[in-house]
Amino acid sequence: MSKGRVDDFIGLYRAIFKDCAAYYPTLSKGFDRDLSRLTALYENSGESVFTILLPALGKHLDAALEAGCLSQTGLPLTRPINTRTVIPRLFQGLWSQLFSDTGCLKQHIDPNAILFLRTLCLVGKKFRKDCSPTVKYETIKEFYDVDNRLPPPDKVFDGDGSAVWDVGDVSVTDLTTTPVSDTGQMSFWTDDQGLQLLNTCQHVADRVAGLIGDFVPGDFRFKHGPGATAEAPRGGSYKYAFSAWSPRLQHVFPGEVFAIANTSVLGDGYDIGDLLEISEHPSRLIAVPKTQKGPRLIAKEPACHQWAQQCVRDFLDTRIRETWLGGSIDFRRQDLSAEAARAASLSGKYATIDLKSASDRLSCWLVSRLFRSNKPLLEAMISCRTRYVYNDLDKKHPSVHKLRKFSTQGSALTFPVQSIVFLMVCIAAGISHDGVRPVGSANLRRYAQQVRVYGDDLIVPVEWVPRVKELLERLFLKVNMSKTFWNGMFRESCGMDAYEGHDVTPPYFLQFHSRARLATLDSLVDVSNNFFKKGFWHTAKWIEMTVPWFQRKLIPTKVWRSDASTEAQESEVFGFVSSSGFSTEAPRRFNRDLQRDEYFTLATSVDKPKHRSEGFPNLLQFFTEDPASTHWLDKPSEWVSGVYGNCTPKMKRAWVPVPA
Repeated sequence: MSKGRVDDFIGLYRAIFKDCAAYYPTLSKGFDRDLSRLTALYENSGESVFTILLPALGKHLDAALEAGCLSQTGLPLTRPINTRTVIPRLFQGLWSQLFSDTGCLKQHIDPNAILFLRTLCLVGKKFRKDCSPTVKYETIKEFYDVDNRLPPPDKVFDGDGSAVWDVGDVSVTDLTTTPVSDTGQMSFWTDDQGLQLLNTCQHVADRVAGLIGDFVPGDFRFKHGPGATAEAPRGGSYKYAFSAWSPRLQHVFPGEVFAIANTSVLGDGYDIGDLLEISEHPSRLIAVPKTQKGPRLIAKEPACHQWAQQCVRDFLDTRIRETWLGGSIDFRRQDLSAEAARAASLSGKYATIDLKSASDRLSCWLVSRLFRSNKPLLEAMISCRTRYVYNDLDKKHPSVHKLRKFSTQGSALTFPVQSIVFLMVCIAAGISHDGVRPVGSANLRRYAQQVRVYGDDLIVPVEWVPRVKELLERLFLKVNMSKTFWNGMFRESCGMDAYEGHDVTPPYFLQFHSRARLATLDSLVDVSNNFFKKGFWHTAKWIEMTVPWFQRKLIPTKVWRSDASTEAQESEVFGFVSSSGFSTEAPRRFNRDLQRDEYFTLATSVDKPKHRSEGFPNLLQFFTEDPASTHWLDKPSEWVSGVYGNCTPKMKRAWVPVPA
């Protein structure tokens, strides 16, 4: 760790304290003492003070807001002022705005005090830096441990999906055990209430899965995503020329139909095996930076599996929108859950629930039971699922592992399938809580209207929480209680942290400026603007001043107001935001051809090199590429095949229109 880097963190906190003091001038001397304490702390702990210890303190604050009282936990940085109070010494001025000396949450507290305190605690939580190897290995170990504790998949998951038609109906009541802890211990349950809860869940799942309808692969869109696949890095291969086609795909997604656009070019008597290698490839485990507490583990899927998964995802997205399920789930609108969380913090009637390692705990065993009433869909999901994952990150664990989870992060089906599963669970928990009989379509729809699901972020009535938690745990899932809020007036979901209807989401500082990496300049401008919009004007200015002057003078200042009419214009202009209006030192001109005023300034651009490819797989790309993102429909002769390589952000001076 470089001393200059930590000094930058101290400079960041000095600016934040200046914003806090502007709002609470009587606390300014206390903020000076806090800055001195932080300066002393980094000498012992380094950057971890800002990226690990303070975020842990922020979690402690959120728990206290939910519980309505502040308690001593022995966490670092929570040493109290004296023996007569539980108020921590660090940031004591802001803590005292929220809690009494005995730790009771005060009435009618200022939400800005929460925002300031949460910002001081959490501003470095998402700082972009690789975590230590030890933490990475612990995360990989947890990945294996969680998977090994799941119930084994049914035999149908070893096939191509066709066997789902030959087996009898399985049920979530098949197992008489449920995990009680991460130690792998099992406890037997035979109580009538538990059995009734599981039966209700199965009944709800059968109705919901049936409502989705039959899957017909030819009716929905296949596509490739922008990410890397197991065979090649992002942009490193022409994905439409499949190097292999899994034999498990052939039953639902035959390669001669869905991997080749025009089989006539192959002549008579051809076999798909003559063109493609018929083999099953594993996904590849990779670690993506997340926070200093650990990386995010995802798996790069084989290209052929991802291709088919996208078709099933398009089907699910379409059917959700066409049915009443769309009132609870929207795969494209995270903001709906965020707004629901803000409203819940005001009314206190709804809880926000977060799940721990949700995708890693969603088992094949559970998916086969919850989707048993829709065999065409279950057949397709089994067919395009990747059974094995290849690991070269940690030699202490098997290099090839057969998965018990339905899918890893990286599969196109992970997000939509878990969203539907968790909606089923929430509806069942609500019906079970109220003891509703019978469970007809009208009741299902009425209960679904009280639920909002986006991935593993759930919003349900507060009285359902115990039953939701119980049902999830009986299904081998786990609630993350440190991020689940149902008491008090604090709620958190989908990037929205709210208290009594007020947005108290802290701005995050992501990275420092680097002359070697121009992308950091674009990020710094965005971060500075985010601080400005949150009211941290001194901090926004400090971030702006970390940009070298020869670059800073080329970046304009643009107007920002909190009305929607300005947001659209703002997104088109690169620059620091201000409430004072547009200004720049750059040269100006009037463009007679376009009839507009322009200025010559620093602007962002993205290099998207397209690697051209020749051959008959081009036809597959031509027919399946998204028309909305292309301009070749009117002039097909101008269409160019190939895939885009890694996008390289660039900063260069250009003539840009002056915003109105």
